[in-house]
Amino acid sequence: MLLPNQTVSFQVLKKMGYSSSEIKKMLVSLNIFPTPFKGIYYVPFADEKKSKTIHEALKALTMSVQLYLKTDDFYYSCRTAEEWHGIKWHPSGIVHIVNGILSKKIDLEKRINRKKKKKTYYSKNTAAILSQYGKQIIFHRYKNFSSAKIIRNPIGNFATKSQIKKDKKRFGC
Repeated sequence: MLLPNQTVSFQVLKKMGYSSSEIKKMLVSLNIFPTPFKGIYYVPFADEKKSKTIHEALKALTMSVQLYLKTDDFYYSCRTAEEWHGIKWHPSGIVHIVNGILSKKIDLEKRINRKKKKKTYYSKNTAAILSQYGKQIIFHRYKNFSSAKIIRNPIGNFATKSQIKKDKKRFGC
């Protein structure tokens, strides 16, 4: 049985005994929500399912990134951390994730726009759900990850104000 407010991968669902068609049906009926990463899903609460929103999108993203990277060793930096610290008030829609494994950019805005153009019930709702994660997710790879100064939080790990300055210079955010 799936518990709400967690993320789950396609492989775990298969191990739990769900067939590929059952997983697809759960996705289409929005019993599980898509995340920015292929094969990783968010299990919504009942009220989230009805409203097609995620109450804590950053927390859901954190859980999704943990599954995607297969590690907890990452933190939010640059504009994302500035927003969390209250330095910047206007959300940029760009999520900066520093880790020791991956350097990559995921353009969610293009994916959302493709979904909106389809105009089906599922596509329209998927676009609305995905837009809660932002417009873009940028992974910055940092070899000396363990030396970074971060603040641990139940929502996720965030760079300290001094680390944000260093990361902005390093990654050009």
